Amino acid sequence: MDCIRKFSLSFIFGLCMSVATAAERPSASADVVLDEDDHAPQPSSAPIQFNYKGREPQAPWRKEAETRIEKLRKAALAIVVNDASGKPVADAEVSVKMKRHAFSWGAATRLPLLLDKPGTNNLGPGLPMPDKAAVGKYQELLVSLFNRSGLITDLRDDWSALNQQDILRAVDWLRSHDMGVRGYALVWPDWGHSKWAAKFKDRDSLNKEIGRRITAKVGALKDKVDEWDVVNEAKNNVTSPNSLFLTAGGVDAMAEWCKIAKQADPKAKLFVTDDGVLDSNTTPTWQNRTGKPTYVWNADVVYDYLQKLASKQAPFDGIGFGGHFKQAAFFSGPEQVFSRLERFAGLGKDLAITEFEVAVPNPADEKQGQLQADYTRDLLMIFFSHPKVVEVTFAAVWEPEARKNTAALFRADATPKANGQAVIDLLRKQWYTVLTGKTDGEGKFGGRGFLGKYEVTVSHGGKTKTVSTELSSEAKPMVVRLD
Repeated sequence: MDCIRKFSLSFIFGLCMSVATAAERPSASADVVLDEDDHAPQPSSAPIQFNYKGREPQAPWRKEAETRIEKLRKAALAIVVNDASGKPVADAEVSVKMKRHAFSWGAATRLPLLLDKPGTNNLGPGLPMPDKAAVGKYQELLVSLFNRSGLITDLRDDWSALNQQDILRAVDWLRSHDMGVRGYALVWPDWGHSKWAAKFKDRDSLNKEIGRRITAKVGALKDKVDEWDVVNEAKNNVTSPNSLFLTAGGVDAMAEWCKIAKQADPKAKLFVTDDGVLDSNTTPTWQNRTGKPTYVWNADVVYDYLQKLASKQAPFDGIGFGGHFKQAAFFSGPEQVFSRLERFAGLGKDLAITEFEVAVPNPADEKQGQLQADYTRDLLMIFFSHPKVVEVTFAAVWEPEARKNTAALFRADATPKANGQAVIDLLRKQWYTVLTGKTDGEGKFGGRGFLGKYEVTVSHGGKTKTVSTELSSEAKPMVVRLD
């Protein structure tokens, strides 16, 4: 009975802590530590909850989010149609169609899915290479739905060991399809992910090698990669004894890495990225005061080192969040996620969700699939409505891209799952602008549209003209001259 009681108390404690907002907890510097025996249960041991706070259609947060989106992500679109002599043309037919969002909607990808390389047998360990027809469908959905991508494996791995020419070709492929490019993990500060670092055990030699590698990779891709994760997942090594992170110098080293990356490509945006923050997990980490693994809140650890990094005036532009929502038993309500974004927005940097995914054990189950779709939709609404969020990039969106890819948006035949359809409905319907109508007596036509690139077609008196334009928050009226 005592064992049952202890487990029940542990489960309840973990559940309550998992939904606590960041504002309710002190920072990591306050030495917030959970009891080692009472940490939150793992997803496999906790039952799925087929609901989350704020899921209901009339939840108040929805109206608030829609109001912010209307204000932040849209602007007045004005078209003026004149004839060859400069006089206004009334009753001209006008069609305005959005072509690309200004906001960065991304999907990470893999090099073999972009390059036709004979003899390529797999995408990675245990991942067979799909046939050419399937890859073609994947490429079509990638460039039609998203405007940003990145080679999540290759731009995260050891640059010196990679086929650099193939990577350059793949990056050029993305850019030729009008896609921005994200670069992943210039420094992954632990010995396991950076095995090359094992022979550099003193600070000076380790940092010299890290600096050389940053300069080589960023320099080779200068003006081709729009943004880099300078550091990825430092939290696991912030207090670990003899960690690569601490051997290199901790936050001081991180600030120097940002400077080196900025020197290598001054135009590229620089991010410091970590995970387990927006879903507010606990993680086992080493605390110096105990000398053994204890459980701390990821968000507190990450906020603490980012605050120190910002205080050192390190030249980084944004904060990245992995965005791996995999614990269906503990999906945080949308308002809580917004609150967590607000906390980090206080550091004055742009915010990006860099590997977004919502996973459930079995998306083929109707209830689980609908939960996954609804939660994906609602988190996207929260992200898009936050003034400091500039990007949402999904992790593997296609089932063949990863083993046990339950978070994928699209099946192997490129048809959307329920969560994929939810994304399409937002990005190509609800948050997508198509306007048609006629000019008034002064040759004017207008409305409100989402910020981004547009194609405008004007017809009158047997003449038709199509032009491209870009709608920004400071956009001026566009004049179309029917010659």
